[in-house]
Amino acid sequence: MESLKLNTKYLFGKNAIFELEKELSNSKYKKALILTGSSSYKTNGSFDDLTKVINKVNLPYIHFLGIEPNPRSRTIDKCVDFVIENKVDLIFALGGGSVVDASKVIATLATNKNYYESSWDYVLDSSLAKNKPIDIISIITLAGTGSENNGTSVITNSEKWEKKSVYNALATPIISVQDPSYTFTVDAWQTASGIFDCFSHLLEQYFGKSTFDWTREYIFANLRVLINYAKMVILRPLHFEARANVFWTTTMALNGLGSFKCESDWSVHTIEHAISGLWDVTHGAGLAFVTPTYLEIRSQNEQWFKDKVIQLGRNVFKTQTLESTIKFIVDFIKSINLPTRWSEFGNIAKFDEKDASYLLNHSCRFGEPSMKETYQKVIWALMEKK
Repeated sequence: MESLKLNTKYLFGKNAIFELEKELSNSKYKKALILTGSSSYKTNGSFDDLTKVINKVNLPYIHFLGIEPNPRSRTIDKCVDFVIENKVDLIFALGGGSVVDASKVIATLATNKNYYESSWDYVLDSSLAKNKPIDIISIITLAGTGSENNGTSVITNSEKWEKKSVYNALATPIISVQDPSYTFTVDAWQTASGIFDCFSHLLEQYFGKSTFDWTREYIFANLRVLINYAKMVILRPLHFEARANVFWTTTMALNGLGSFKCESDWSVHTIEHAISGLWDVTHGAGLAFVTPTYLEIRSQNEQWFKDKVIQLGRNVFKTQTLESTIKFIVDFIKSINLPTRWSEFGNIAKFDEKDASYLLNHSCRFGEPSMKETYQKVIWALMEKK
């Protein structure tokens, strides 16, 4: 028996945010929080549009800004206290995946603070959070993570150089506003990183031992759309149709449909979380760095995995061999100007055996124990990719 519930209502298209007026009219909410990063919300028009809607329905609000890329637990702790002090009962998460990730932890701890000393304690053990989080409405301004329609958050503890995911289905945003024009101002690096984050989500849901036929074809279709529009979005950032197709694909890649009735393999994310926990690299770019090496190493040791890589290539990339499939992925990464070597990251000044040991320990701590040997081989191979 399989169970799947899609909890999020989508408002998609130009001026979609103004449909929120209908959703908020006669609502139960008494005070809202607008949660943002530090600056991008000022340039894409989303903040002004949202406040117009909120003011029209006479909903009081406050603003908390400064959620970082790879959101920090200490910033989340400050916001939790801010939310509780101001008796907020609705969060507008306005930004990219980091803002939405942070909003889920904030919404959860706003009603479960008595059980935790800090947000990082919650990330390490979410089992004590029994009370329903306050509601979240996401307004997405950077396509990539799919965080707008699932219950997962990825949080960084910068004091410990650790990064970990936490899941709470009840923290899934109830509404997701998706106006592709809000992504027009996203620069080429962040656009490409979002694209590869989505690319990785689709691959990792496919690379379990068993995949339901419908789900496999769903993954393949989304990959084709993503590849088709990736370069166009980079070269023509104001192209609405291209932005819209990338945006919707990133959302559909991580809402539960891509993992329906199949196994998944999140090893690439596990290794990348260790890398960005240590060096604070952009998440999607880190995934691009790890993916080809992971596919190569694991295919050398497990025939079934190699067969799935080849199947992927034949069905999506029109390649016929393991080598040509991996080459296609490397070429795709380069075509959207993401790194394939650690020296291409400004954040990584060195990558030595001490760093590799840290990455392995982090991956083993937060990943699958049975994958230790694979983690080790991949990390040591990455160290050589100068």
